[in-house]
Amino acid sequence: MVALMFPEDSAPRRGQLCEQYRPNSWADVIGQDKALARIEALRPRGLAGRAWWISGQSGTGKTTIARLLAREVADEFGTEEIDAEGLSAARVVDLERQSATRCIGKGGRAFIVNEAHGLRKPTVRQLLNTLEADRIPLHVIWIFTTTTDGEQMLLDGCEDSAPLLSRCATLALSRRDLSGPFADRIIEICAKEKLGAPTVAQAVKLLQAHKNNLRAALQAVESGAFL
Repeated sequence: MVALMFPEDSAPRRGQLCEQYRPNSWADVIGQDKALARIEALRPRGLAGRAWWISGQSGTGKTTIARLLAREVADEFGTEEIDAEGLSAARVVDLERQSATRCIGKGGRAFIVNEAHGLRKPTVRQLLNTLEADRIPLHVIWIFTTTTDGEQMLLDGCEDSAPLLSRCATLALSRRDLSGPFADRIIEICAKEKLGAPTVAQAVKLLQAHKNNLRAALQAVESGAFL
């Protein structure tokens, strides 16, 4: 079990539990050992200078892993999160132009495209050019996130989507064996926030009710599921 790191200060904290306790380091990521091992295998060749495609069930860590990857390359002001449906082909060209120059701070630029199954066909065609290996500068990282079902929908609906995925390092997040580590995290958070004292069995049952979506389960905890 990976130890959960809590903020050191004792001041009241606000915001949803899922954001308050979102992992801030790779050591805090739980249940996705295979994905983390793939990242470590590619690290010697560089995490930037490439595109990543992260797919998985909702609430299993896609956004967390995307942001941690981005943080390896760029500072917050060098990172841009974009909803796929709002990403046009012209915007991709603009982002590629921006990529020609380094950002201040770490020097890198990171583009996170969320809900990538919402990409439109003209955008996908432009990305096929932009994401050619020799066109992504070594200080730039592109990261796409999508649900497993959404990925299949994109593959079925756009003939250029398979070539798009072939230009990315793919991370298929695990859907199995999550209830144990996720239950441990829920128990730790409940203890820290005084939101009840569930047993492992109770935490697992809650997770099962939410199909191992940790975000949804934490929302239930925040609403008093164990009080």
